[in-house]
Amino acid sequence: MKSRKAGVSSRRKGRPLLNDAVSREHILSVAARLFHERGYQATKVRDVASAVGISAGSLFHHFPSKEQMLVEMLRDASISLCAGAEAVTANIESPARKLLALIRYELHCFVGEKTRHQFAVLISEWRDVPTSARPKLQMLRRRYFGVWTDVLSECQAQGLLRLEPDAALRIVHGADQGTMTWFRQEGKYDIPAFALILANLILVSPIDALN
Repeated sequence: MKSRKAGVSSRRKGRPLLNDAVSREHILSVAARLFHERGYQATKVRDVASAVGISAGSLFHHFPSKEQMLVEMLRDASISLCAGAEAVTANIESPARKLLALIRYELHCFVGEKTRHQFAVLISEWRDVPTSARPKLQMLRRRYFGVWTDVLSECQAQGLLRLEPDAALRIVHGADQGTMTWFRQEGKYDIPAFALILANLILVSPIDALN
């Protein structure tokens, strides 16, 4: 009797071949897509495992629970958001240019093909984060919006804003979040064009994308 090839015993009709050698990052990426498309509560651990191509038992070797997947996913997204915001503004002198860079960066996070699911979950599934994990995430949230507040305050100090920094932040951040529902890569606006529209909406004097 011929021996089966390695892994064939894991195959079931209509199911993918199970693969235990997957990375933490890949699991979180797949889980983010499912949480975004189906909702966190409606997504089961076995759904994530099946989409990844591993057994539910193997998934628990990476994450002890679905809740832990959510926490680590949101922590990674928050850290990335903070580091990116600080990086894109670090070497820009003009406050207006810093603002434009921040808006572009946030839009890339919210609608980029590789990041949109993760950041959608960060925004929509906060209610399911356990109480014990919230202080760290709240600290990262304050750090991120602190970058925005500093830039908008610089703009205000130079007489560049049409309105108060807090109102400007709420308007721009809300508009950026709204793109998750309508933005299409092949649509009327690309990210640089829409970012420029938003920046000029709250600035006294319009800026050009090229100078």
